[in-house]
Amino acid sequence: MDMPRLSKSVRRITILNRDASGGWSPIVLFKKDRKKKNSTALVRPVERLTRSLVEAGDTVTSTYLRRHKKANRKRRDGWVRDLPNNIVRATSKGARKIRPADLLGL
Repeated sequence: MDMPRLSKSVRRITILNRDASGGWSPIVLFKKDRKKKNSTALVRPVERLTRSLVEAGDTVTSTYLRRHKKANRKRRDGWVRDLPNNIVRATSKGARKIRPADLLGL
């Protein structure tokens, strides 16, 4: 018997059958397994903050690298001339990725 597509809210499908003595016996056709939690409640805010900071750092480095390559294509030793400007712009773009709620642990 093929199982029909079920909504995500369905936890269990049970059929009640009569047994030989006249009583009811449940037969479970489908039971949804509970998902395992990946971290404890105390660690979750720390993990969220760490991930947010790492994503911001990734944004800073990728933005700087893109601007560095572009400056080198434009002119000779362009990365040296544009270094302060590129660092400021990349850092500000990364700072926008950090959510204040993560810093406060909310």
